[in-house]
Amino acid sequence: MQLFERALSVLQSGVMILDEEYRVHFINHWLNKAFDTSEDLQGKVLFEHYPELVDFRIHQAVMQALKSGLPSLLSPGLNRSPLPLFRGQGARRERFSQSIRVQPMLSDGKRFCLIEVQDVSSMVRREALLNKQAEKLNQMALTDELTGIANRRHFNMMLERELRRSELQGTPLSLVFFDIDFFKQYNDHLGHQAGDKCLVAVSDYLRTQLQSYGYQVARYGGEEFCIILPGQAVDVAEHLAERCRKEIEELQLKHPSSNVAPVVTASFGVASKSDKQPETQTGLILRADNALYRAKLAGRNQVVVAERQDKESP
Repeated sequence: MQLFERALSVLQSGVMILDEEYRVHFINHWLNKAFDTSEDLQGKVLFEHYPELVDFRIHQAVMQALKSGLPSLLSPGLNRSPLPLFRGQGARRERFSQSIRVQPMLSDGKRFCLIEVQDVSSMVRREALLNKQAEKLNQMALTDELTGIANRRHFNMMLERELRRSELQGTPLSLVFFDIDFFKQYNDHLGHQAGDKCLVAVSDYLRTQLQSYGYQVARYGGEEFCIILPGQAVDVAEHLAERCRKEIEELQLKHPSSNVAPVVTASFGVASKSDKQPETQTGLILRADNALYRAKLAGRNQVVVAERQDKESP
């Protein structure tokens, strides 16, 4: 028995036994030291000594064990620090995360409960770090590395979500595709580093001007970008595309190899889904991309609306 008590005293986790009056019949050294008190809790009534714990989860678990004979597990996910337990010294002393098991016991016909406490601070910190790393990796998987805006994968996810919302709520949805005119010639003449700077400048403009309105911007691939406009009909999308076209030109990024202008310009295609019109994701993308193709055929640096162009086609 002495060996057992010695083992409990050096154990780096907590053990405490309470009777039906919540009096501490046993507490090991590690747990007594962790409590925010210099007193020995042996023989004290726990919830008189710590009245702030009454009606909280640890109090309920102890009552359940003593009155109903039911065990409880207080996990750190839902109960970060049920007991006022601390680690460290001085200014570095801090309340630590705990995993607590409350187990009913019978001895000589009397009910007791055993409270086992483990310091899980390291586990909680490790889990938080892993979650942060996972979130970072997930963000990287959805972000274009060069421009910092959404990539094509993220665009597909966003468009699928907005199409579902449009169908459920009966609201319109518009999609704008555009790319930079004669971008291959831009790269060939000024070099790929300059081409990258051009893409970053355009994407920075998009992010600054559009995301505050709730419009979602993505790089579809190469020099092609797209803008999702939830809740907006074709006239709003056309107006926005024309504004973007003018303001990209006003960025005054020199383009000595362009056949359209001495500065960087862009061509736009617009497609919309009305509030009553069923639409697939592939169909909306194809119509916007086809409108963009027609804008290029028509001379570039302009906006073409898919619906209007489709009606004009034989």
